[in-house]
Amino acid sequence: MSKDKKTLTVIGSGPAGMMAAITAAGNGMEVTVIEQNEKLCRKIYATGNGRCNFTNLNWKGDVIRSGDVKKALKIIKGFDNKALIEFFDKLGVPAKTIGDYVYPNSEQALSVAEALICEAKQLNIKLITNEKALDIKNKNNSFEVYTDLGRYISDKLLIAVGGKASPIHGSDGNLNKKIKELGHHISKQMPALVALKTDDKKLEKLAGVRVKCKVFLDIDGKAVNNESGEIIFNKGNISGIPVMILSRYAALAFDEKKKVKLVIDFFPELEEHVLTEKLQQLFYNTKVKNKTAYEVMIGYLNNKLLDYCLRNSGINPDKPAYSNKHKNIIELVSLLKNFELSVKATEGFEKAQVSLGGVPLSEVNDKLESMKIPGLYLAGEILDVDGSCGGYNLQWAFSSGFLAGSDAAK
Repeated sequence: MSKDKKTLTVIGSGPAGMMAAITAAGNGMEVTVIEQNEKLCRKIYATGNGRCNFTNLNWKGDVIRSGDVKKALKIIKGFDNKALIEFFDKLGVPAKTIGDYVYPNSEQALSVAEALICEAKQLNIKLITNEKALDIKNKNNSFEVYTDLGRYISDKLLIAVGGKASPIHGSDGNLNKKIKELGHHISKQMPALVALKTDDKKLEKLAGVRVKCKVFLDIDGKAVNNESGEIIFNKGNISGIPVMILSRYAALAFDEKKKVKLVIDFFPELEEHVLTEKLQQLFYNTKVKNKTAYEVMIGYLNNKLLDYCLRNSGINPDKPAYSNKHKNIIELVSLLKNFELSVKATEGFEKAQVSLGGVPLSEVNDKLESMKIPGLYLAGEILDVDGSCGGYNLQWAFSSGFLAGSDAAK
């Protein structure tokens, strides 16, 4: 590296690392990015099912989770969604908004990844691939990064290696020990934004069913969180955005050996007594006396789910609707409004979109510089910040990377 310019080494070419590198280089630093994968930005290519939902227009509610949510949101505000949209627009990646979700206009994650790589090359950033950082030394007011192939010395260092989610893309926690040796703590990392595993027998008959509903997370008999949207019954687990959002709270509960279950309301727009009256009228209407219970409710639910709920309420779906007892309709409504699934664990890191936990925000300042070692920066998922589905995690990565890169260049 040149002796004339301040130098920065960035470990990790994810969104936080690439944003930090581009920002620092744009402010006059000589930057090297070290990536253990053969391909740069590998995790970005896979985000949003290949579409890259990189931010969100709605920041109300519990969308960012951390040991210090206030500080996390302050950092995001320092380079917010408007600034990020403008940044990509200047790189030739205009935004497309679908609801509150923001995507590249191409709806291809490769647009975001390749725009970042192109900009890095334009700024003469040294991009090293296929080298894994194994050790970090801080001495003589500089940093030495040792890889499996060489050594890199720089004035400043930024660690943006992610958490433990999706290890196939390089986030495997291999530098956690070294980060601790530098004096930082790492709170326990667990899968978040992930499906929940269950051995509930219901799933054997419901695998493949998709349904929009409201899902409550019940911990030790108490509903603690809820989300609405489409869920998916799979063989062995339950997924979908509402479940994935709730999964980080389930992970924490499992870690504390608590009992977890999901309670699903298939008709959240109708109060229980209203749904009861509606079904009573439907079942006992003289105009439909020749229709079966299944036939009068054919459009209410997915056919597999409807058949299951009818049978488990004591209603024979093949017999005339009017022949069913009032108490069975009450049981059906109760099941439709309080459909329980026992949950035994989250799926593992290999299926998680992000991980919770990491280096506490109390150990970095508002510009992401270490409070323990001057010149050391941490950004992205390695920090104890995780977000809901909808682009919040990528916004956090880009925001923290931008502020860290800007400050490192001063």
